[in-house]
Amino acid sequence: MAELLDDSLPPNIDDIDVAVFDVDGTLSRDDASVSDRTIDALRDLVDTGVHVVLASGRMAPALRKLFTRMERSGYVIACNGAITVHTDHDEIIGLGPLNDNYYREVLEFGRENDLETVIFGTDFFYTEVDGSGRQLLKAPNEGLAPELVDLDELDRNNRLKVMYYIDPERTDEMVERLRERFPETVKTLPEFYELTEENVSKWSGLTPVLNDLGATPERTLGIGDSENDLSWLPNVGIAVAMGNAYPHVKESCHYEIGLNEDDAVADFLTRWADHRRSSAA
Repeated sequence: MAELLDDSLPPNIDDIDVAVFDVDGTLSRDDASVSDRTIDALRDLVDTGVHVVLASGRMAPALRKLFTRMERSGYVIACNGAITVHTDHDEIIGLGPLNDNYYREVLEFGRENDLETVIFGTDFFYTEVDGSGRQLLKAPNEGLAPELVDLDELDRNNRLKVMYYIDPERTDEMVERLRERFPETVKTLPEFYELTEENVSKWSGLTPVLNDLGATPERTLGIGDSENDLSWLPNVGIAVAMGNAYPHVKESCHYEIGLNEDDAVADFLTRWADHRRSSAA
C-alpha cells in the first residue's frame, strides 16, 4: 500500500530527472480545469532542471496548450500513448494507430449497442453522434467538441484511440458486455471507456521520451490516478498515487498525496522545487 506523503518528499527524490503527470484526476480538478497554481508549480519545477512530461487520454493539442500556459517546452503523451510529441518543435516521436480490423470491430460494437463512439486523431477527434458524450468531452479538451463525420472515412493516422460514452443508466449491463468483447478496455473518465491498439499504452508512449532524453525509468517519477496509469506507474523509480486514485492504482504505487480538487500536485511540486534549489545552493 502507498505511503502517505504529507509535507515530506520521497528519500530518493534527488535521483529523479524526469517527472510524468497524468492530467484528468491528477493535474486537473473535478471540472477538468488545470489551475494557474498548478501551472505555476510545473513551470517552477521545469526551471530547476526536471524534464516534465504530460501523459493523458486527452488529444495532443489540448496537452500542448498546457505547456503554452507554462511558457515552457516538454513532451506530451496523448490518446493514452497512441501519439507522443515534443512540444518544442512539434515533432511526433511516437505513433500507434488502430489497425484496420480492430478499427472495424470497435465501430461495429458501438453501432450494434447504440453507443456514442469517439475516435481521437493526431490533431482532432471525431464522432457520428451529437449526444451527451460529445458535449462532456469539451471540458477536458480545452473547449473542443468532436467533429461530426463518417467514421468509416477516417485515414489510419487519425484512428489513434476509441472512446465510448456509456449512459449511467446502462453502465452495469453495458460495461460487462464491453469488457467481455474487449478485455483491454480501461475506464478513464466518468461514463467513458477507452481502447487503443494492442501494446499501445502510456508506457509505450513514454519509451520514446526516455530514449530522446537519454533517461531511464529508474530516474523517473510519475503521478496518476486511473486505470490507464497502471501500464506505466509500476515501471518508474518513484510512483505516486493521488488521494482520489482508484484503490488498485494506490496499491501499485510507492506513495500517495492529497486530492486533485485541492491542487495536491502543486503542493508536492512546490516542496520539490524548493528542495532542488536548496540542494543546489
